[in-house]
Amino acid sequence: MTSPSGAGGESGSGLRTVLAEAALDITPSPPPLESIARRARARRHRRLAALAASGAALLVAPFVVATAQRAAPPDRVAAPPAAVSSPPVSPTPSRPLSPVRVVAPGERVTAPGGAELWLTDQGKHWALPGEPEQRRSVTDGNIDRRDPGVSMQQEGAFLSGLYYGADGVALVTVTTATGPVTASLLTLPGRPGWGVWYASAPSGDAVVDGVTMADASGRTLFTLPLR
Repeated sequence: MTSPSGAGGESGSGLRTVLAEAALDITPSPPPLESIARRARARRHRRLAALAASGAALLVAPFVVATAQRAAPPDRVAAPPAAVSSPPVSPTPSRPLSPVRVVAPGERVTAPGGAELWLTDQGKHWALPGEPEQRRSVTDGNIDRRDPGVSMQQEGAFLSGLYYGADGVALVTVTTATGPVTASLLTLPGRPGWGVWYASAPSGDAVVDGVTMADASGRTLFTLPLR
């Protein structure tokens, strides 16, 4: 009597034999090489595209940053507030110095060379160093203060005289052989209508040709010829 295990072994061996024979009759289908190649090419193309995109991104990024840096407006620094300065103050125009010096009655003025002069309501007073006082009256009728005129006294190099009869007297010039000499002018406060002029001649024996009185514009008011 055959044991079950032996029967089973023979049946299994026979089944394998049958299956092996059946397998020999089956022709395996060829592998889908074309499909595999297409998929491989597609994967390779995707990798190349990804690499290209990454490289392009790396190249574009610095360009974008540089462009942004160029395009970005510079930081604006707030300008400091303008200093508020006060408008320039125009200086008060000073009154032009008058060429005529106004003196108080009896006020003494020392001329070059040491001579002293002073004026009173009576007229001109003067004294040379070591000499007695002299006087030239404006009230004794020797001059007419209604008309322009000048007078002159010469004592060595000291020249002096009266001027009168004209408003706006600003200049008295003494003409000498060596050239003109500009005199200094004195008058009393108010409008007395007369004054005193004095000057120093170039030398004690200077020859005086004449005395001219003029206004501030240089217009001659009177000339006293002496030669």
